[in-house]
Amino acid sequence: MHGLQFLVLLALAVSSGANEDTLVVKIGAIFFDTEIKLADAFSVALEEVNAVNPTLKLEAIKRYVTVDDSIVLQDISCDLIGSGVAAIFGPSSKTNSDIVEVLCNMTGIPHLQFDWHAQQSARERMNHQLTVNVAPMELFLSAAFSDILASKSFDWKSFTIAYERSSHLIRLQHILAWKQLHKAGIKMQEFDRGDDYRILWKRINDAREKFVLLDCPSDILVDVINASIRYNMTGSFNHLFLTNLDTHLSGIDQFYSRDFTLSVAAVRIRTYVPPPVHDEIDVFDNSVDTRFSSLGSQLLYDCVVLFYNALLEISQVSGFHIPNFSCGRGFWQPGPRLVEQMKQISPKMAKPPFKTQRLQINADGQREDFNLEVYNPIIDRVTHIWNKEFQLVDFEKLRENSTQAIKQKRLQNKEDFSQKPIKYTVATRVGKPYFSWREEPEGVHFEGNERFEGYAVDLIYLLAQECKFDFNFEPVRDNKYGSYDANTDEWDGIIRQLIDNNAQIGICDLTITQARRSVVDFTVPFMQLGISILSYKEPPPKTDIYAFLNPYNAEVWLFVMIAMMITAFALIFAGRIDQFEWEQPVENENGELERQNIWHLSNTLWLVLGSILTQGCDLLPRGVPMRLLTALWWIFALLVSQTYVAKLAAFITSSKIAGVIGSLHDLVDQNKVQFGTIRGGATSVYFSESNDTENRMAWNKMLSFKPDAFTKNNEEGVDRVKLSKGTYAFLMETTNLQYYVERNCELTQIGESFGEKHYGIAVPLNADFRSNLSVGILRLSERGELFKLRNKWFNSNESICDSNVPDIDDGQFDMDSVGGLFVVLIVGVIVGLVIGVAEFLWHVQRISVKEKIPRMVALKAEFYFVIRFWLTRKPLHTYRQSRDSTSTGYSSLEQISSASSAKKKKKSRRIEK
Repeated sequence: MHGLQFLVLLALAVSSGANEDTLVVKIGAIFFDTEIKLADAFSVALEEVNAVNPTLKLEAIKRYVTVDDSIVLQDISCDLIGSGVAAIFGPSSKTNSDIVEVLCNMTGIPHLQFDWHAQQSARERMNHQLTVNVAPMELFLSAAFSDILASKSFDWKSFTIAYERSSHLIRLQHILAWKQLHKAGIKMQEFDRGDDYRILWKRINDAREKFVLLDCPSDILVDVINASIRYNMTGSFNHLFLTNLDTHLSGIDQFYSRDFTLSVAAVRIRTYVPPPVHDEIDVFDNSVDTRFSSLGSQLLYDCVVLFYNALLEISQVSGFHIPNFSCGRGFWQPGPRLVEQMKQISPKMAKPPFKTQRLQINADGQREDFNLEVYNPIIDRVTHIWNKEFQLVDFEKLRENSTQAIKQKRLQNKEDFSQKPIKYTVATRVGKPYFSWREEPEGVHFEGNERFEGYAVDLIYLLAQECKFDFNFEPVRDNKYGSYDANTDEWDGIIRQLIDNNAQIGICDLTITQARRSVVDFTVPFMQLGISILSYKEPPPKTDIYAFLNPYNAEVWLFVMIAMMITAFALIFAGRIDQFEWEQPVENENGELERQNIWHLSNTLWLVLGSILTQGCDLLPRGVPMRLLTALWWIFALLVSQTYVAKLAAFITSSKIAGVIGSLHDLVDQNKVQFGTIRGGATSVYFSESNDTENRMAWNKMLSFKPDAFTKNNEEGVDRVKLSKGTYAFLMETTNLQYYVERNCELTQIGESFGEKHYGIAVPLNADFRSNLSVGILRLSERGELFKLRNKWFNSNESICDSNVPDIDDGQFDMDSVGGLFVVLIVGVIVGLVIGVAEFLWHVQRISVKEKIPRMVALKAEFYFVIRFWLTRKPLHTYRQSRDSTSTGYSSLEQISSASSAKKKKKSRRIEK
């Protein structure tokens, strides 16, 4: 009996010692009474974290509120703090008060949030320093939505935002800043919970909107989308983007059917994916754990894990203690350290793992990083992953690069009806650059659609990618566009294939005409053009770089130069015999008085040249003979220069004579050049059915020409123009004309285009896919794809023509025309520099002889002075062999100044004498 009592006491002692080794920490949680599922998830999260380490246990104290009342929240918070909790979780964003954050900040108790709250200013954060929020910042969610819609995978140009009134539009601020609010950008549609959602979709449908961004709670999402079916907003050419992060819980997968082909994309925070599990508890148990399926429960779980891991570290540090004070009467010192520790916890350190990926708290207690899944909620298939570092990444590429085996979901096997391709037969005709057989390199053989190339081929490929269909090219046997034969009451070519339902699409350089529209339908035009005249281009005349000399012949230029020399010598002679042209006497170096005359050969030639170039001269005569001679020369120079200018203008005008034929009117009014077009084509129909007088005259002339002016196709017409050497012109569409002109240097376009025409894609009458093709063409046009195709096939760099020779004379000179002027300038500059260098060397020689110093020393000293361009005063003697000279042989500026002053004083004394 005594032994049994001893064993019982021993067991009690052991159990009490174990309890003393376990640290139990209380935590508080505040929930609204409608958040029972969140409270249950909170309890499950506590159970899982308490199983991690036996030395630390968390004990929850839950409190519930029914209304958003700040006084009630204050009382509950103070009650929790008085109960000794080490942290408070919640409440959710349903409350608009920050009383819990303020109280926690005052008492040192960490506060953890798990959903979105209003963005705080820097001043507000001062009162919330102990608050940590594991929900991704709405600012970065907004950036994610904008990046997704602007990416190449989506490329939304304009769309409508339909939002429920209670939605957080702050999540869309980047989108609202990205596009302008108008018809061509973003349109806004607001609705309330419980409204008749059909009115919403009617407004969107009336605006012909195909792209819709829907922002509403997940519990009404199915009802909202269901209302769109009545307005045919769930077709294959409609797009819907859902921003709610709990869309997968809305039950939207119930729309899965062949009739629901709407392209739907939604987003959600990517959760933790555990490693593969190879064992099983029950092979017949297919149940799925849905306790943490909502984002709110996942973030609440992450809050608990984050706090637990931080507490596990802090509790092992000396000085840690459980809070024990009432509200407002103390401050828990470990609290700030605990918050800082939570900011240090990384996803790899957390045990158990976080439910959401890339959870890391920044210095402000906010979460910036997360992985966002872009998925199709109808079939629950992930298509892309967004991250602020990597932007939008294709999920298939991530899976290919991943070394981990990811289990495929059962829903992954569902067929995506919105992406199901449809195969069309495309009828066309061979004709460059729209459709032609592709050249096969040696040893290569193409099959199927790879056998063809051209503008129409690339356009169909783009449309197939845009509109999600497959196709097969079938060139028509007669290689005709499609014209009506009144005798047989039949159509031929591409149009016949569409009428007989042998093809669903007809494409080439097919013009939309009223006759064709009576038997087939056309999409919106993919190309707008007109009719132009293709003609032979005469080789351009050789340019003369000295054409500026043409107003005068060589004889006149020679006599002008002789007159200049004679006048220069006459001025020298007259200046020397005229006493008024001599300067006042000046004393020379030997002390003798002498007079100077400025009229020498260099000055007279300068006066003569400046006058004839109408630039003037600063040397003016004073005597009567000199003035009379100068005036006569000025009259001569004026007449010569002005006559030259007038003749040059007349020469330029006469040298730019336009061609004889510059328009259709000129072509009709002459009889030298014949002209024609394709027989039975849209251009011939334009002339034959036109009521315009000029067009009727052109048609009658084409019918009267012998030999026949009509051709079978464009290639025959182009060859005929090249062989005629200017006696035949071909009327054809502008785009085709540009194509041949680019590749044939001897061809050119005459005049402007006329007769507006359009190319379109032909489909059978009342074809239901015509509007889809039209939408695809408009999208390609908006993105600039049609412009790129046109440049690729019509304005390529394959031209071998001289790009320096303009096709149209715009009246401007090029370098070949005025090159002679630059030659004269360059020669003049070179001659001037050569003479200047010669004079410089002669000056150096004189210094060397006069000062008896080596020639190289004098050259070095003079050269150094020349290159020191900032010196504006030069000493009288540039080199002195005295110690007061500089290293380059120059006297100091002080000596220069002294010598200059002494010279001025000496000169003034001589004048006084």
